[in-house]
Amino acid sequence: MQYHEAKLLATAANRNQWPDSQLPEIIFCGRSNAGKSTLINALVNRKNLAYSGKTPGKTRLLNFFTVDNRVVFTDAPGYGYATSDKASALQFEKLIDPYFRERDVLKGMILVADARRVPNDDDLAMIEYGRSTHQAIIVACTKADKLSHGALVSNMNKIAAVLGVNRKALIPVSALKKQGIEELWTEIDRMIG
Repeated sequence: MQYHEAKLLATAANRNQWPDSQLPEIIFCGRSNAGKSTLINALVNRKNLAYSGKTPGKTRLLNFFTVDNRVVFTDAPGYGYATSDKASALQFEKLIDPYFRERDVLKGMILVADARRVPNDDDLAMIEYGRSTHQAIIVACTKADKLSHGALVSNMNKIAAVLGVNRKALIPVSALKKQGIEELWTEIDRMIG
């Protein structure tokens, strides 16, 4: 697996703190505990670039990582725990909505979904952000190694149906076994042109 030069570019609580960068950006969104940070780390072949907290839903910021000086990965706060009360949900919306609507360099979204779980209303709301702003959307189904082949195929079909996406838009991923990482890079390259 290829090593990628990656570093934290900025951490932002609001639009005034977004990095002044013209590189294309891909946002990673998903439920708390879906494996966003682990996936970002696997994509850049690093163990601890993106921080994975012990308590789900604690991240309240957008974290921007520059990769190979050609793309920026934006790590969004995990939702679910982060949006479990009205105040937190409002804070999440105030952070995410302007980013999707105003960030000109945003080229696509990777929705990170646990391959073992059926998408919920939060996942559907998140994919709608991508659709409403005409983003290219890929669904990375993490923890694929934790299911048998038959169960994985069945769950991927359910996930595609619930999200209303083509089954081909789903990529099964295992950070542990490096499964799906090259496929995901192919899609990222396509998104950023």
